[in-house]
Amino acid sequence: MKKTFVAALIAATTLSFGLPAEAKTLEEILRDKGIISAEDYQEAVKKNDLAYYRPGRGITVESRDGNYTAHLGGRLQVRYTYTDKDEPGAENSSNFNIQRMRVSMRGNVYNPNLYYQWQHDFGGGGGSSLKDAVLGYKFMDELSLQAGQFKAPTSRQQLTSSGSQMFVDRSLADGFFNLGRDRGILAKGAFSDNLVEYMAGVFNGNGENRSNPENNHLWALRVDINPLGRFAMDEPSFNETKPLLNLGASIATTSLSAADRNSVNSGLLSNGVNVNNIYRMDDDGNLINFTNSNDVDVWTATLNAHFKWMGLSTAAEYYFANIDPDGASDWDADGYYLQAGYQIVPETFELALRYSAVDSTDAQALTKFDQNQFQIAAGYYYKKHRAKIQADYTIHKDDLRDNRDDNILRLQAQVIF
Repeated sequence: MKKTFVAALIAATTLSFGLPAEAKTLEEILRDKGIISAEDYQEAVKKNDLAYYRPGRGITVESRDGNYTAHLGGRLQVRYTYTDKDEPGAENSSNFNIQRMRVSMRGNVYNPNLYYQWQHDFGGGGGSSLKDAVLGYKFMDELSLQAGQFKAPTSRQQLTSSGSQMFVDRSLADGFFNLGRDRGILAKGAFSDNLVEYMAGVFNGNGENRSNPENNHLWALRVDINPLGRFAMDEPSFNETKPLLNLGASIATTSLSAADRNSVNSGLLSNGVNVNNIYRMDDDGNLINFTNSNDVDVWTATLNAHFKWMGLSTAAEYYFANIDPDGASDWDADGYYLQAGYQIVPETFELALRYSAVDSTDAQALTKFDQNQFQIAAGYYYKKHRAKIQADYTIHKDDLRDNRDDNILRLQAQVIF
């Protein structure tokens, strides 16, 4: 047994310096040289090594009793974007970017049910940024509780990793209506072998890496139904042998006070409806800025239907939001996307189409929007999402602003390690 422990320890140390893919394992070398017996060899390899590498999951270090694990990995996306701008006098843009360079670690400590997750982004052109910091406990399949920073349970496309998309990135509608990451607490679980899944949480309501300057919170609930079996958070269909269907819905609400003004960081609250710069009509019909005493109540909801089978993947999602500023008329905003893809060469080459649109009923020109996008995409999967190249072409229409109908070409390579 002593020899087995020494062999495993040397193997773990040697792995950190790297071994050629064709090399024998240290246990095999020791066995072949007669240093350890066949029985010792079987004992050493009957369970995973203390340290090993698995493509797409990174380096894993674990205790043999399973009470301590750490998976260290990362994801890199490099992107080229060419934008043919319609605006007179504006130069077309040609840009290379490190879209995402993320390093992550996840695992468990003390027992298999006490889990943690950390993810940091060093790309995107905005410097480093904390993405996820999670500490949770799984009581049973039906209930886990976690706290920290992670995505609020809203749209399915937002909850699906940017590394598991069928297009280069998410849709126009999701960009406007997502709530993104936030800090808070979440309960989640699944019933009847993932037939029904739920997530319910309370968050600061100010977005990623933001504290809450007052006592209002974001409340969010999502429910998924998978009548044909578990449906992974993954957009393409990698030749599933049986059809899969997901039906989901979410609802969220928050209230923003004067203390939140200019401190909100999420798609819906800061970009989609310009909550940080709301204007209203006064009694004389003049457009004026909100005062610091005005509160803004926000309700948002999503509905989705996703289907996958034998290389065919279809998805539809609808977004709705109601923005109700104190002392002014409320307005509605909605959006959606429809997309479909088919892997012409199973698990290797895919073509996809998507149409997405957003609109609002607000009569105030500073907060109203009406845009749509048509996209066509092609993807080459070398090792599924672990190594892939994607390209898409976008025709962007802005029906409220002249000369803003841009054409966009994107090419992206991704590796998960």
